[in-house]
Amino acid sequence: MRFNRYLIFYIILGLGLVASWTLVGKRAQIAPNLGMHVMSLDDDCRAWAAPCGAYAKDFALVLGPDPKGRGLRLVGEKLPEGLRLVVQQFDDSAHPLSEPLVKRQPGDGWRIAPDPEAVRLRVNLAAGEDQWVAEFPLRAQRSF
Repeated sequence: MRFNRYLIFYIILGLGLVASWTLVGKRAQIAPNLGMHVMSLDDDCRAWAAPCGAYAKDFALVLGPDPKGRGLRLVGEKLPEGLRLVVQQFDDSAHPLSEPLVKRQPGDGWRIAPDPEAVRLRVNLAAGEDQWVAEFPLRAQRSF
């Protein structure tokens, strides 16, 4: 008699665990896919010395000097629409600095005024649920 009580208890417990794991699995399948894409950089990237590109599937971000100063330009055949741009800058110790001044230019470009202490610039482009991230070195990398 006592054995049957334990058996029924463990069967109910097992069914509860199976049901809860099934619900967790279904929730994991319907979690939104937040299309995060890390863009690949040119091998020898020194953005303020010469233009440097970060590449996505259908477009590229080019950061570098131009006749009007320092700028960021979006180039490619299929450019995403409704872009939001966020630029962050970091010092030698990878601490975030204040956001640089970013000014929209005609066409698909921006003027950037970074902090003189900045050694890396992270650019986040977002369009709808997709997001692209590129991280540009602003100075030549030190070799140890």
